[in-house]
Amino acid sequence: MNIQTGPDTTPECIKGTFFARLRNAAPAAWQGYVGHPFVRGMADGTLDPARFRAFLMQDYLYLLNYARAYALAVYKSDSFEEMRESADIVAGILNTEMAMHFSYCEGWGLSRAEMEAHPPAQELRAYAGFILDRAQAGDLLDLLVALSACLVGYGEIGLALANDPATVREGNPYFSWVSVYADEPYQDLMRRGLARLDIVAARRGGVARLPELTRLFTTAVSLETAFWTAGQAEMT
Repeated sequence: MNIQTGPDTTPECIKGTFFARLRNAAPAAWQGYVGHPFVRGMADGTLDPARFRAFLMQDYLYLLNYARAYALAVYKSDSFEEMRESADIVAGILNTEMAMHFSYCEGWGLSRAEMEAHPPAQELRAYAGFILDRAQAGDLLDLLVALSACLVGYGEIGLALANDPATVREGNPYFSWVSVYADEPYQDLMRRGLARLDIVAARRGGVARLPELTRLFTTAVSLETAFWTAGQAEMT
């Protein structure tokens, strides 16, 4: 199975956005991310469960750093409204998304204590370090671009797999993960993130900065792609 993400299959909510400019400027990197063998293994149910558990543990540690980055977005914001939006996202990660992650991981036999005690993988260190560096050294637009690969990528992957008739549903232990990102709550979160990126890009000269932002985005996509296999070195 191969996810095609050309112009005819781009989710409608992405078309015409500032994010679409970034995505279209790095087609090979983006395709390598959303069409990764790890993703295809979830789609057809052939992914090694041990690899998925390793990913889930590292994903928990990533979410902590994601929340830290958005906390810095409050500081980087220029207005009360921007500050409140960033604070709401931090609260959503810590109070809602983390609870959902814990509940989902319990179904895979992973306890909160086990995930908290697990050491961060090299891929996580590289990715989290990059995001936090952009959160501190760049402005709000830099930060949102760095975070957009994860936010939009998971939504695009979930929707693509859910709409693909080749995706195995019955008996596929990974279809519940697909459903989380294809269902309306996450799709709404993605749409709001895309709209916010549009607003911030318009305010902060995004079009004029497109070459440098594309380089930043491509790096984020490459690190996100590497994250599919985070922690697997421990299995060898």
